[in-house]
Amino acid sequence: MARAARDRHSLDLVLWTPAGHPPHKPLAGGATTEERLAMVELAIAGEAGFTVSEVDTARSGPSYAIETQALLAAQYPGAEWFWLIGEDSVTELAGWYRAAELLQRCHWLIAPRIEDAAVVAMALAELKERGARFTLLPDLPVPVSSTEVRVRASQGQPLDGLVPPAVARFIHQHGLYGSSQGTTS
Repeated sequence: MARAARDRHSLDLVLWTPAGHPPHKPLAGGATTEERLAMVELAIAGEAGFTVSEVDTARSGPSYAIETQALLAAQYPGAEWFWLIGEDSVTELAGWYRAAELLQRCHWLIAPRIEDAAVVAMALAELKERGARFTLLPDLPVPVSSTEVRVRASQGQPLDGLVPPAVARFIHQHGLYGSSQGTTS
């Protein structure tokens, strides 16, 4: 999904910003901030134009997207901002903290998920009325969810095709999400 966004929109840099303290959904247990950062670094290793930003994990308080974007904009003045999200987040976007402002600051790249098409279409129509700029990435279905990764890890199932092999090894080696330590996949 991120590769396609980078390539199709000629993005110079894709910043991966793991959530610090998301206000809308508690972080799933099983991995520390440091471990989550390490997994992102493993996942993007060797990818041109991909880097991790700790802007969100390094601050205290709720991780509101508008504040994360403002901090990043200060670090990268003059940048044009694209925000990559899945369709599942589109249905909630209008309710995000200071959504009206955030919608105007970014061009939204939306990756399909297995969601109710009618609900997603209504959410996109509302966002368009509010002036949001977005592009659908229609031929990139993303059937993987973080919940599925955690459940499969907890059941000792292989994570092949869900996360890069280095991340799967890290999860199993560190016993994350209830996985068995020492198991590899």
